Amino acid sequence: MIALIIFIILTANHFPVTGVSTLKSGDQLNLTSHLISPGSNFTLGFFTIPETNNTYLGIWYTNNEQFKKVWVANPSTPIISSSAIVVIDQNTGKLIIATGESTHLNLKNESDDQILWQSFDHPINVLLPGMKLGSNLKTGRNWILTSWLSDEIPDSGAFTLSWEPNGEDYQRILVRQRDRPYWTSGNLKNQNFEFMNVNNLLLFRYDLDYVYTDEERYFSYNSINYVNPMWILRPHGRIVDGNDRVISSSDLCYGYDSGNGCVASSRTPHCRSESDKFSLMNGDFASDTTRRSVDDNSSLSIGDCMMNCWNDCGCLGFITGGNGSGCIRWLGTKSILLYSIVHSCDAPPLTAVVLHRHGAWQNSPPRLPQILSKHVKSFTDKIRQKRNMNLNTMTHLT
Repeated sequence: MIALIIFIILTANHFPVTGVSTLKSGDQLNLTSHLISPGSNFTLGFFTIPETNNTYLGIWYTNNEQFKKVWVANPSTPIISSSAIVVIDQNTGKLIIATGESTHLNLKNESDDQILWQSFDHPINVLLPGMKLGSNLKTGRNWILTSWLSDEIPDSGAFTLSWEPNGEDYQRILVRQRDRPYWTSGNLKNQNFEFMNVNNLLLFRYDLDYVYTDEERYFSYNSINYVNPMWILRPHGRIVDGNDRVISSSDLCYGYDSGNGCVASSRTPHCRSESDKFSLMNGDFASDTTRRSVDDNSSLSIGDCMMNCWNDCGCLGFITGGNGSGCIRWLGTKSILLYSIVHSCDAPPLTAVVLHRHGAWQNSPPRLPQILSKHVKSFTDKIRQKRNMNLNTMTHLT
């Protein structure tokens, strides 16, 4: 098991720590210093997200050039101060992020080597080798992943990933959207899941395991010759590995049993059908047949925008707002089955998630990008790259 942020309370030293694995009572970890695990696999330190200028305390693989965070200490309380430090309170033994407001973590006690707190028991959006996904029925502890709100905001998003076996003979992962079953991995059998691209006959990447007892029920995995192994629950509900390889098709579920793990829902709108799909398109909606609706609720993620649009029979397409939160939707009359997406000579085309009824375009703009449906490529990445008021992203239903 990888001990990520287990800090040992020792005697006081009054200097910032850099490149060591132990934070001692009296030490300070500032914005430019780091703790590095004994095997040099992991680094703990502060990091700043450029799009928001917010700072967080997190952990990442030391040799990961993309600095993908495997854990964040303060996802809901970003640090604004430029003089933030991490210290151990000599009176209470708590690890404190000192910024005028405090975030508490707890530690390992040197006297009896007892682990008092570890990040493995408090995952965010990443499952690492050796971590548990599931529950301890005796203590009531649950190990669940929660997606980030967006790629720029690590606060809790719309999706969770949990281990929810359906009896001893059916071991499965379940993705929920706002607590409602959304997608399932299918049964774990012969080192693979029914609806996950984890292992195959040509490439065996992971050793998958589970425990099903009266005390604990959980899933875990170990990697086999894989660099920087991690499973990440993305803001749109998809599961990817550390190289952004898709290992589940758990985004873009519409409430129908689609045969790829999407869970059927009794709340599917009467105006939608199984042939309707969201797609990423370039263009803009004709202003004479549509109107734009803005919801600047900063707790809404791209998954919320999708479901809000899907459930509104008058919604034709959507994008997320700044930094991937909030929703902008295009609305039209319910009787409109064909509507225009046109180019404007005065402004760049929109790139958005658009709802298109039964596959027919009216006045299709030239050089319209290929419609993405089952194999839609992470449209949130494209949204993030082009997000501003002149280059937005919209999705349509095909």
